[in-house]
Amino acid sequence: MNYSNLKISIEQAQNILFELFNIKGIASELPGEVDFNFRIKIEGEEGYILKISRPNEDENYLDFQQNLLQYVEDNGPNLIAPKVIKDKNNNPISEITDDFGKQRKVRLLSWVSGRVWSSVNPQLNDLRFSLGEQCGLLTQSLQGFSHPEAQRNFEWDVAQSLWTKNHIHLFTGKEKEIITHYQNQFELTQASYSKLRKAVVHNDANDNNVIVSSELVNPTVKAAIDYGDAIHTQVINDVAIACAYAIMNHNDTLEAALPIVKGYHSTFKLEEEELAHLYNAIAMRLLISVTKSAMNKIAEPDNTYLLISEKPAWEVLEKWRDISADYAEYSFREACGFSAHSNDKQFLDWANKNTFQLSVVFPTMQSNEVYQLDLSVASKW
Repeated sequence: MNYSNLKISIEQAQNILFELFNIKGIASELPGEVDFNFRIKIEGEEGYILKISRPNEDENYLDFQQNLLQYVEDNGPNLIAPKVIKDKNNNPISEITDDFGKQRKVRLLSWVSGRVWSSVNPQLNDLRFSLGEQCGLLTQSLQGFSHPEAQRNFEWDVAQSLWTKNHIHLFTGKEKEIITHYQNQFELTQASYSKLRKAVVHNDANDNNVIVSSELVNPTVKAAIDYGDAIHTQVINDVAIACAYAIMNHNDTLEAALPIVKGYHSTFKLEEEELAHLYNAIAMRLLISVTKSAMNKIAEPDNTYLLISEKPAWEVLEKWRDISADYAEYSFREACGFSAHSNDKQFLDWANKNTFQLSVVFPTMQSNEVYQLDLSVASKW
């Protein structure tokens, strides 16, 4: 169906809201990849978000989202998250028939006030730390949650990202080289990557799904919204997604990622084996994004939301390609309080048990004397 025929107008949204929930409010459009979303403003109240599906949406998938939100409400006492609002017949998911005779599912959630991440400037280390912190808390609150739809095939799941190899023909030159490089690296590490711990995670802390407090000085992340991409996958993928979008528009992408990793680890402990795969996971999420953009330019050229992250994603991928994967891993480890190299203790134990002279290591020097060279500002040299 043509995209213009799929869209729901603001007037239609307001009528649907009243008919199903007996609520009168002012609607305004919000971005969304699958659902048609509307901000509902009501004088003197926080308001709501109205979510209207595309035709014939799988009700099991929507049930998964609603159950997940209710689970977070019950198990995340320190979290702010959208709450499920039932319709006037006490249903968490409603249904309408659109102007073309198609069935649409409708949901209403409480509104989480604040600013979206993409509108916040500057984005400093403390803010990025709080992003990781909140994402970690959310993962912690989801421990133990299960639902059949969490195991679905899903193109935005980093673990399933090798589907992008089927679309490599959409790229040429340097872009094709970057994509092929990360696809190959991801494929080579599948043996260890596949064994990493898994859980249901949010999976979509992008720059339009993260809500930041209204303070202009020292703002913090309040919540992640839009749970539609939640999935059972490697936990490290959730960290990767938070990093992938939050490091956009920063000169030093690796440096920008470190507070996020540190914040996540502060509320949900990451494992050393997981950090070894974070560099590739970040790249693969960005790779999914640019592949989706290339495909959507053909499929839905009028849907500008689907292209919103294309340019900054390519900018990050080009910078990421210049960073050593090993150095990135050592940096992630250090951010989490581990020794930078996994063999650090082994080396120190060996060094303490073995003595040698400098002339053995560098025989042409013919000297065993060592002088400390100090080039700092306070140096007396």
